[in-house]
Amino acid sequence: MNIAQTQLRSSHQSIKNTLVEQGWVLLRHEQYDVASFSELMSRLCQKLTYDPARENVTRQSQKVDAGTQAVGLHIENGTTPLPPDIIAFFSEKSASQGSQTTLCDGHQVWQSLPETLKQKFAQPMTISRYLPKHIWQRYVATALNISDAEQVTPHNLQQFIQMIPGQSISPAEDEGVQYHLKMNMVRSDNLKGVPAFANTLLGPSYNYEKPRFHFADGSEISPDLIAELAQRCESHTSEINWQDGDIAIIDNKRFMHGRREIRVPLENRKLYICMGLGMKPDF
Repeated sequence: MNIAQTQLRSSHQSIKNTLVEQGWVLLRHEQYDVASFSELMSRLCQKLTYDPARENVTRQSQKVDAGTQAVGLHIENGTTPLPPDIIAFFSEKSASQGSQTTLCDGHQVWQSLPETLKQKFAQPMTISRYLPKHIWQRYVATALNISDAEQVTPHNLQQFIQMIPGQSISPAEDEGVQYHLKMNMVRSDNLKGVPAFANTLLGPSYNYEKPRFHFADGSEISPDLIAELAQRCESHTSEINWQDGDIAIIDNKRFMHGRREIRVPLENRKLYICMGLGMKPDF
């Protein structure tokens, strides 16, 4: 299903209102380029954040080039303690076949869940995975404003772990760590403050080891439940058919996103992402 879009004026007020109420906004035929896209997000967000596994194209924006395969629904950086509140994609060059971005309203998903599943996901789950040294160094460098990631030490990592509740680590091979994070799979800290099934249970692990998810009782989520959730989410999922110059701004703690398979060579598609914490009150 494709989403019928109305033409939006790119005033800050209209962007803000639609983003809060609808959970995402598409800007089309607005004559944006990478520089003006980056500037827009700098004005919108209180603080920009970055994925340590991605390549920057400007100080604010990063490449999205994780292969051509289909990507499951997820919130961005949803296995980290500080997932961005807002994410935005800019399509400089759109693929002629495939590559549609999928959008799933986690609030609608939550509303449709039976009471048994609402109860099952009422408590935080523990996300566990291995982080190699260069990944945890880059992430901590961004969080602690350390300019050179290679100078980040295990002491800095411990500082970061203690800053945010719900995190723990243990030493692992090659100076990496086993990382554990307690996180809510249903959250209400989105821009509209509504309960939303918004997480990474169905998501990819292109740049990282695939995480494991455990409930509060210690049991690991089953493949059957994952399959059921994927089916439920798909019924609330729509697509963006990208056009050159499009921008999609998304409430990352309400809407999950993914991607249909890219059916052209990757060099025939140029998509960039920008992420941020908090919306500036004066935007």
